[in-house]
Amino acid sequence: MIRIDLVDNTASVKHIDFCVVPVTEQKDFTCIPDGILPLHSVMRLSCKLKAGRVFGRTGKYVWYRLLTTPGSWHKSPLSDCQ
Repeated sequence: MIRIDLVDNTASVKHIDFCVVPVTEQKDFTCIPDGILPLHSVMRLSCKLKAGRVFGRTGKYVWYRLLTTPGSWHKSPLSDCQ
């Protein structure tokens, strides 16, 4: 699974979990909160992930890919910066 966080000017947590990349249908991903992005936007974003991108902008959101740690936890790639 690949998880990305979506950041905007609010404090609410938003992310997308990808079961497969690239996405071809609704069952290939989960949005938290539900419906945060339409299918066509998630499809374009998944193509960027497949191409190796780890951050970018989509609509009003800045997105970044989270790293998977042992035990399937996710963390920001910036969390190790001091």
